[in-house]
Amino acid sequence: MFFRRVFTGLLILVCCFQVATAQAAREKSQKQTIPFKERWAFRSNAVNWVGLMPNIGVEYDLSSSVYNKWTLGISATWNGNTDVNFDQKIQQRINDYRIEARKHVKPSLQIRPGQKRMPKFWRTYYWGIYAGYTKFNLMWNKGVAGDLFQAGVTGGWEVPLYQCKQGGLDLDLGLSIGMLYAEYGKYRFADGKTVLTEEKGRHILPYPLPTEIRVGIVYRFNSIKYKYTKTKTKY
Repeated sequence: MFFRRVFTGLLILVCCFQVATAQAAREKSQKQTIPFKERWAFRSNAVNWVGLMPNIGVEYDLSSSVYNKWTLGISATWNGNTDVNFDQKIQQRINDYRIEARKHVKPSLQIRPGQKRMPKFWRTYYWGIYAGYTKFNLMWNKGVAGDLFQAGVTGGWEVPLYQCKQGGLDLDLGLSIGMLYAEYGKYRFADGKTVLTEEKGRHILPYPLPTEIRVGIVYRFNSIKYKYTKTKTKY
């Protein structure tokens, strides 16, 4: 009887240990990973909307780790057929598609001796690279129409804007600058029709140009305020 009680007690202890170990493993896993839906962000650039260019983009965290800083995003801007209409004086059409990789960085949480300003803990900086393709038709009495490939760098920062019941809205302020590989024609509207005045074959522009100014609204299931904050301890 004594040995049976001892055996039963040991069995209960082993079961309790297994349950505690499994619970600890689950808690550790939850702390080390991001839920799937919180890895997504949906964005749109208000600057393009002001220019009557509807646009939408999606961004995804490349890793589920809480230490992840990298995201991959795609975006599209489209406001109609960009083919030249020879009967219209004013034509403003842009189709733009791009892919972008970003690395996010939070300000240091440490306040240095003698530092007069508090670190902007709510701000998240980012930098990265992008590539894209654009087809355009921009004319007001005269103008250009053609297409181009582009690649370059991007940067800016994001701040929390509004906390929703499910997720939050963030503000994205940034700029992209790239090299352009373009082909286009120059046009002029005269005598009631659009006339081609000059053609430029495929060539690389000799200097980089701004390709996007961002005042973006971003929806996330977890606001940027709470993301990209984890850093691995260095020993």
